[in-house]
Amino acid sequence: MEEKYTQLVKDCRKRDRDAMRRLYETTAPMAMGVCMRYCRNRETAQDLMQEGYIKVFEHLGRLREPEKLMAWVHRLMVNECLNYIRKHQEMLPLDTVKVEPVAPPADPFTTEEVVRALQALPERQRAVFNLLEVEGVTPENVAQKLKTSEKNVRVLFTRACKQLQEILKNEIER
Repeated sequence: MEEKYTQLVKDCRKRDRDAMRRLYETTAPMAMGVCMRYCRNRETAQDLMQEGYIKVFEHLGRLREPEKLMAWVHRLMVNECLNYIRKHQEMLPLDTVKVEPVAPPADPFTTEEVVRALQALPERQRAVFNLLEVEGVTPENVAQKLKTSEKNVRVLFTRACKQLQEILKNEIER
């Protein structure tokens, strides 16, 4: 697999259209999955994925280790989604916010139910939840990426967990 990516990246750097198509076909399912985790609707996710691929092809020359192509594309897609969220959301007021720990729901849910629940969250909450729980980014780094405070990250995460619990609880009651 690693050699396949190395040659694929070399060919893409030469602007070989067939190689660029193969790169897209190889990475698009993962990229769309990333964008859908951060976006509320498919159209926005597709737009962000398209913008992300423009950057992929513009900056392919910067990829030092072609064998890490998937991780690199993944990171570009996450960054594209975060840039979108930063541009389209306002900061939360923190005057009277109290952060409380929330226990995760005990019942298992299908992937589709969880994705729908995540998509129902406000964008900043969804971004914080994804970065902390899915991507494994530290709260300090999440704060830097979203240009906010760690306290705000904790507040957003707590709110996201509470909302997810409520959404998934309603799913059970249906």
